[in-house]
Amino acid sequence: MKLSRHWYLAPAVLLIACGSDSSPSSPKPPVAAEVTLVGGDAQQADPQDILPNPITFRVADSSGKPLAKIPVSFVVTIGGGSVPAATAVSDPTGLVSTTWTMGPIGGAQILELRINGAVMATADATTCDPADCFPTEQLSTSLDEATLLQLATYESSGQTVHPSVVRGHGTATGFWLAITPYPGGNSGFENPSLYRSMDASSWVVPPGVTNPLELPPSGGYLSDPDIAIGGDNRLWLYYRTVVGNQNIIDLVRSSDGIHWDSPVPVVTEPSHEVVSPAVIHGAPQAPWQMWSVNSGSQGCTAPVTDVELRTSSDGITWGDPYATDLAQPGQSIWHIDVTWIPARSEYWALYNTFPTGTSCTTDALYLARSTDGKHWTVYPSPVARAGMIDAFTHIIYRSTMIADPRGTKATLWISGATYVVNQGYAWQTATVTVSLDNLLALATAPNTMLKAIPHRRSLPPPEPDVGGH
Repeated sequence: MKLSRHWYLAPAVLLIACGSDSSPSSPKPPVAAEVTLVGGDAQQADPQDILPNPITFRVADSSGKPLAKIPVSFVVTIGGGSVPAATAVSDPTGLVSTTWTMGPIGGAQILELRINGAVMATADATTCDPADCFPTEQLSTSLDEATLLQLATYESSGQTVHPSVVRGHGTATGFWLAITPYPGGNSGFENPSLYRSMDASSWVVPPGVTNPLELPPSGGYLSDPDIAIGGDNRLWLYYRTVVGNQNIIDLVRSSDGIHWDSPVPVVTEPSHEVVSPAVIHGAPQAPWQMWSVNSGSQGCTAPVTDVELRTSSDGITWGDPYATDLAQPGQSIWHIDVTWIPARSEYWALYNTFPTGTSCTTDALYLARSTDGKHWTVYPSPVARAGMIDAFTHIIYRSTMIADPRGTKATLWISGATYVVNQGYAWQTATVTVSLDNLLALATAPNTMLKAIPHRRSLPPPEPDVGGH
């Protein structure tokens, strides 16, 4: 049954005193005769997502005069959602607001405002069924059914690499894609760029955004963007700055995806000891976690690479790295992305590799799983290989994924390239949605030989600076 938008209490029912002095000289306590819902009703969001706009009520007396300093409580009665604080007080204009996080199941959600235990007003919201609302693409059975993204890059090539995707909250609702152009392997254009989608399928540059978000310092280049959501519901974009024989992980933040603050350096190491940062906020093991690849001074020609993990309490000050046991037999890991899947209580990692002893012309994409982020279970077969689609004839590169709330399916964004004589590598990004069980089946299948790439050893390194991107 749907409750009315506002209820009334007679003065005899509700008296809220300003003080404890009950002497005859004390002023009469204010009477809250009416509470009205004035903003935020009838919104929609995904399960466990925050509504785009706050829920706002107005508290007034019987004559309509706003009442300040009236204590109220918020109670979610249907849907299993939550609010950041159970109590609040009205401001000088009689207004009182709260944000509202949806519950884990689909359907109706109801929030009540109460005063002295009495229900004074309600707000409604709805969510879609987790099995249907995210993502919406039809499931594929193989990653070679991926379709290319059509992105308008700032330098007009349409060539992109190193995707990172996150679901936004509040004023940054929707899906956000951080990625870099990389036409012909030209690092001068490899600068973080931003796109937005409401369905994780069709991407546009958000109105008000000018790509690239950042430009490289003199004598250096940018690469490896990774986007996350902080506890403040802002977008946190990390990226790697390579300058002066250093790898610097910089951070920029935005509450709406349009207005970004100035870069803050959060990690600094010698080149190339922090490649492809993968950042997660909100997993139970630590407030913030960052995985990266340490390839030493040799970059992508290093005979051995290590996957390291850093943790942080605030996403800005990071502790020293420590080695994980993530390693693929016979392969060197080059770029990595990690996803926390709450419904499975697991981390899933995607990482591209090259045969140990060669260079970073990576030809395989592998999957690993972990319950703590440090100890990993690896699998014998790549989930994707160079040649899976024509655009990835020679290289499979850094890729990413996000899972639906039930942990049953995921959308992947995979980057890769084809070498074109006299033009260099043409870089593209493709997307595909698969069930997580099917993705795991691809990884656990008996190992098969990687598809042969003609003249692999004669291919140039994918980065003009062999030290690595």
